[in-house]
Amino acid sequence: MKHFLKPFTPGEDRFANIETTKAENGGPILAEALAYLECRVEQRMECGDHWLLYAIAEKSKVLHQGLTAIHHRKSGSYY
Repeated sequence: MKHFLKPFTPGEDRFANIETTKAENGGPILAEALAYLECRVEQRMECGDHWLLYAIAEKSKVLHQGLTAIHHRKSGSYY
């Protein structure tokens, strides 16, 4: 999780040096993930400097048993 919390430059490959496999829809599946969802983006909305995606989950799979990670912020006004 720490890897994905760091800032990335535009166009930088966020999955470089991370072991992945390909889902049926072409998306990356993290090898160390406990589970994954394959989603189809239904709609996108620009929200300031972010995008809000409305997606439909079409497939899922539990890969490993374990404790889930959580990242909690005291405020959403900064990153």
